Formats: sequence, C-alpha cells, structure tokens
Amino acid sequence: MHVTDYLYHYTSIDILALILKNHTIRLTPLDRLDDLQERNSADVSNLGRFVFVSSWTEDEKESIPMWNMYTDPASGVRIRLRKNPFVKHENGDPSSTKSIGTFLNIIELLSCGYYCDQAWSGDILKKVDYTDDLSLLEPKVLDVNDKQISVNIGRLGQYKSKYWEFQKEWRYILRFVPFDISNGPEMAATEFYKTVNDIARGTAVSPIDYYDLQIAPECFKEMEITCSPKITAGNRIVLNALVEKYNPEMTVHDSVLLGKL
Repeated sequence: MHVTDYLYHYTSIDILALILKNHTIRLTPLDRLDDLQERNSADVSNLGRFVFVSSWTEDEKESIPMWNMYTDPASGVRIRLRKNPFVKHENGDPSSTKSIGTFLNIIELLSCGYYCDQAWSGDILKKVDYTDDLSLLEPKVLDVNDKQISVNIGRLGQYKSKYWEFQKEWRYILRFVPFDISNGPEMAATEFYKTVNDIARGTAVSPIDYYDLQIAPECFKEMEITCSPKITAGNRIVLNALVEKYNPEMTVHDSVLLGKL
C-alpha cells in the first residue's frame, strides 16, 4: 500500500496513553496551536476558536525538528495510522438515499447545543497549503449584503506560512459553532442568524474546548508506534505496558536515529 495512505503524529507517551485507553483522537482549536497567525482573519478577531484540528504529517521519514518540537525526546512517540481512521455514523434513514455516513453524529451535536457544517460530509481531511500570500493566511471571512451577514469560517485552517513547510502537514478539520435548538425547529433560522451575527461581532463563545473522534476498531489494531531516538529505558517499559494492555496487536519500532543523536 502506498505510504500516503498513512499519516504520522508526533506526541508524548502521556497523550498516547489517552489515545489507547479511549480509542480517540482529539481535535483542538487553532487558537491553542503554535502558529499564532492561524487564529486570525482579516476582519473577525480570534475566529480560530471555532476551528478544531488534529495535525499529522505525510512524511514517512523521521524528522529531527518534529521530534524536538512536538515531543519530549525522553518520552516521545510517533503514531502511524491510516488516513480517516474514524468510526462513521449513519445520519438519517439507513434505508433511504438521504442517509449520510459521516464521522459526526448530527443529533448528538444539536442536542448538546452546537453545530458543525461538516456533519453532512465525510470530508474532514485537508492537506495544508504553504504560501506567502497574506490574503490566504489571514483571509477576509465576512460577506455582507443588504439582507444579511455571513461568516465563512471555512477559510481558516487550510493555509500556513512557508516557514512551516518542513512539517508536510495534513490535518483533520472540524468547525463548531453554538446553535441552540431548545426553542424548537421553528426558531432554528432565527437562532442560526443570531449565531452568525454574534460571531461577526466577536461576542460568540466557542461551544466546546475540544472534540474527540472515535478510532474505528480495524484501524486501531493496525496502529504502529515509533519510539523517540532518545526515549529512556523506563519510558520504553511504560510504553510496552500500555501496548500490552490496550492494543497488543499493534507494532512498536525503534527509531532509525537511535544512537545517532
């Protein structure tokens, strides 16, 4: 199978333990990532708090900068997973052509008071484009006409400065906005336009702090782990214990840089 069918994620043993125990990958908002430019648009402040991502790389070759930036060398790991490894939910009538298989449960989202436009699509994986074009890095997101205001949150999270090109990044992207349906479906349109206006004014609050996607069992089993080239003997014991308890079928590799750094 071609290598680009898989993606890689550098992290700590602590985070890996949560992934293995819960069978989930966590998406966090852009305003908590290391590229501070990503949270900004040209006309709405900190819009990145509504855009949630999990960052991966397509580069099969180990990266010394990635080991140093995104792991503690003494306890770092790199996860290998198939692209889009998540459980799919059937939204709508499974016997109908209107049924949609997506990574999100639409009813669950709405019942919790928020909405994601990608709940109607299975496409949440994006290859990051690197550019020096400021209109793409900090885009205008407000569209105003005589009748209404719209905010295109989808313009965020797709582009990064060329300074980050070494990451060869792919990311899972979800956009969550508050959406209250407790007043009934007849008020849905009113609530939607209220949310849009609150976001445009910068007064809307993100409905969640993070979002966890469930890893499908068949993808979970074929997960592979590479140890940091400087992992300690004690942390290797911890890693082996986690694997034995939570995912004994997966493979653990030593780093190709072991003994070279």
